[in-house]
Amino acid sequence: MSMEIVMPKTGLTNTENTLDAWSVSEGDTVKKGQVLAEIESEKTTMPFESPEDGIIHLAAKSGDTVAVGGVIAHLAADKAEYDAMCAAKGSSAPAAAPASAAAAAAVDATEVLMPKTGLTNTENTLDAWSVSEGDTVKKGQVLAEIESEKTTMPFESPEDGIIHLVAKVGDTVAVGGVIAYLAADKAGYEAACAARGMKPAAAAESVPAAAAPVPTLAAQAPVAPKGGRIIASPLARKRAAAKGIDLALLTGTGPGGRIVAKDVEAYQPAATAVSRAPAASREPVRIPLTPIRKAIARNMFNSLRTMAQTSDSVEIDVTDLMNLRKKLVEKQELLGTKITINDLLSYAAVKMIQTHPLANASYTDTDIISYPYVNLSMAVATDYGLTSPVVRDADQMSLVELSRALHEITVKARDKKLTADDQRDGTFTLTNMGIFPVDDFNPILPSPQSCIIGFGRCVEKPAVYQGEICIRTMMVLSVTYDHRVFDGGEVGSIMKTMKEYLENPELFLVQ
Repeated sequence: MSMEIVMPKTGLTNTENTLDAWSVSEGDTVKKGQVLAEIESEKTTMPFESPEDGIIHLAAKSGDTVAVGGVIAHLAADKAEYDAMCAAKGSSAPAAAPASAAAAAAVDATEVLMPKTGLTNTENTLDAWSVSEGDTVKKGQVLAEIESEKTTMPFESPEDGIIHLVAKVGDTVAVGGVIAYLAADKAGYEAACAARGMKPAAAAESVPAAAAPVPTLAAQAPVAPKGGRIIASPLARKRAAAKGIDLALLTGTGPGGRIVAKDVEAYQPAATAVSRAPAASREPVRIPLTPIRKAIARNMFNSLRTMAQTSDSVEIDVTDLMNLRKKLVEKQELLGTKITINDLLSYAAVKMIQTHPLANASYTDTDIISYPYVNLSMAVATDYGLTSPVVRDADQMSLVELSRALHEITVKARDKKLTADDQRDGTFTLTNMGIFPVDDFNPILPSPQSCIIGFGRCVEKPAVYQGEICIRTMMVLSVTYDHRVFDGGEVGSIMKTMKEYLENPELFLVQ
């Protein structure tokens, strides 16, 4: 007997919720207790589990807002009931086995599945293939770059074999979905291709080179990667779309010929091409949201909507701190690391928490959790979006150890090598805008942390020092905090401590 799956009630006054994302696909066989979807209410986003075993027929789409009690899906008891349900609703049931799956089964191929990159991760985007159709690959070889909500990471082959690609570059695939198959031998590979109506790679490559037309702008066109796919970073794709530039005309200067943002900015069309080109379109350009950008947007909005955030700022004289940093750089070989201003700011903030533990806490409906350790989140800007990798137990580190840990985690973030563990369990966040012409700003507090400190740029300017006007190096420090955890008096004390530390750096060095 089939049953209705209805939108749950998530609070006493809750009347409707949004179906944020399905974790299963149409026609999947699901088990009782299996997560079916993520449901977004007015206050939070939560997993929604299946009430029974069955075959699922989806009624609501991702992004739909449904009244509490409204039907979002049906569960059929068996295949016959599911087929009848689809027919009654005018939708077609999926084939019992897709052609690609049938081919894989026939040749005993290994499924290459979209990996799960985090506890709540439901789908990822295939950013770029690192191999081509029909390549022979080895276990552990990098097959592709996978873009999740938080980062972009390499994805390695689970086995040896000949690869048959299923997903295309740019496809968003549910976790556990098939993105490729690995055939044990050439016969198995050819059988898999035939089952999906595709020619094996060898047949495609047998076309004489002379048959291909010669492009008129060959001098500008890059050498395309094997298989004809253009490999570009997400930021490069966004900027190219905004400028109306065809990525096929660019030559990549990134690793492996990857097109990066600076290649887009540096591109200049040939004079002949410009003279023949029609007037630039004045239509709005739609830039697709990447999973990372969607996650940043959702997390920032939810943070502002669910927390009592407020911000304060103070100008600090960091002349002595800059002089200290200069001396430490001169001792770089002795220390084994190059100490940066950001390292000193981070170390001072971690020491501040010793006397202000509520800055390293979080709020729940029943209590405030104050953490006995400092897991320091550092906001890092990358070409694929903002990420906040975590240095665990930063309160147990010396200045040199913290400098090395921050350098390592920042390099991993920019090289797209962060793991899920590198980005979870942060208890306190720092963000530094000092490389930009930004003096003062209000950072958004990441939930459920109680405090984030932001640093502006260091600027030489006239200031009163020891009763005289002279040139000093000044910087604005901003604190955003959850007013539910502590009040203005405590944030004033936090800012006083940070001001004393940064204007007299010997104080935090001896703590």
